[in-house]
Amino acid sequence: MFITDRLHLRGFELSDARHILDLWNNADVLPTISNEYIVPQGPKFMDKVAASVDDAVMFLTIETRERGGGSSSSDTIHDLKQAVDTEVGQFVGTTSITMSHPKNRDGIFAIMLEPKFWGRGYGEEVTRFVVDYCFHTLGLHRVSLMVFNGNKRAVNLYKKVGFVEEGRKRKVNWIDGHWEDMIYMGILEEEWKRMNED
Repeated sequence: MFITDRLHLRGFELSDARHILDLWNNADVLPTISNEYIVPQGPKFMDKVAASVDDAVMFLTIETRERGGGSSSSDTIHDLKQAVDTEVGQFVGTTSITMSHPKNRDGIFAIMLEPKFWGRGYGEEVTRFVVDYCFHTLGLHRVSLMVFNGNKRAVNLYKKVGFVEEGRKRKVNWIDGHWEDMIYMGILEEEWKRMNED
């Protein structure tokens, strides 16, 4: 199990399956992570989840944990309210690293969070941890990801962490009456090191 400032990141357990199915059936989440039809998935879908867990180099369940060190003078009322409103051990989402060509040491990053946890900085916290772990422990040379251009929140987060746009597949996803592009982003080991030299 890994620990970040506010989260536990642990291995997949069978009890997570229902939470993951609920995420894939969430009308706010699915359009941000899939270019498939937006339709409800049944229990058979869990076979696909099990396969993706097995195929991943690292598949982690994200949970809340107690705030370390209590409140500080820099905490805002909003931060403190969120801390009180969030139960310890609550399912937040999942994150993973897969590798289609291990020889090239290129990990493909994915993350999905429950909408009630959007806007709290959890996505950035997890992304920074996983990218750092990929370079320092897994020995990867680059981390890649794909994101729809309509998912502005995610695109801005990835840029903030240090990912750069490397390509774009135009009009790949029909959603809500319009086309969206698929953006391919990546960050190299040397870029991450430069950004974190301090």
